[in-house]
Amino acid sequence: MARHEAVITRARPALAVGLAAALALFAAGCENTEPSPAERLAVEAAVRGYLEALAEAYSTLDTRSLEGHASPNEIAAVHALLKELLQSTGDRVDATLIGFDVETMSVFRRINASVRLVEVWDITRFGAATGIEKGRFESTVQRTVLQLRMVDGRWLVVGRSILSQETPVPESPEAPTGTAG
Repeated sequence: MARHEAVITRARPALAVGLAAALALFAAGCENTEPSPAERLAVEAAVRGYLEALAEAYSTLDTRSLEGHASPNEIAAVHALLKELLQSTGDRVDATLIGFDVETMSVFRRINASVRLVEVWDITRFGAATGIEKGRFESTVQRTVLQLRMVDGRWLVVGRSILSQETPVPESPEAPTGTAG
């Protein structure tokens, strides 16, 4: 009998740790991720600032505009995308943010946020060396997810994923139906 009590006594700390871990997982699953009105405004302002800085980075091929809006890793990821675009196509993109709508927003423990967006962009492609326009895509719709983190009291974008992109095909003008007379 004493032997069983010793085993039970030694197992109690492990059981307590296991129970605490299970309760923590349960509590995390029940966490309220709905942002407060103040959090919603702050996150939306950070999203807008990031998207405007992203447009400038694409248009100038310079990621310095992202400083203060994105983490160093996100800035490096955008830099790599710009470099790839330039090397693979020789193009520069002039991007203008027309607007965005927040589909969903979650804030976790007041330091992490996830925002699902519908972004609308006007995009013009130019030859980087020549400056000649290669194409214009108005009202391009991108569905994205941004991940943000609170750093030193400021929301920074730490990642952006494009879920889908829809570029409307411009309507071609109708051919004249009459005859010259």
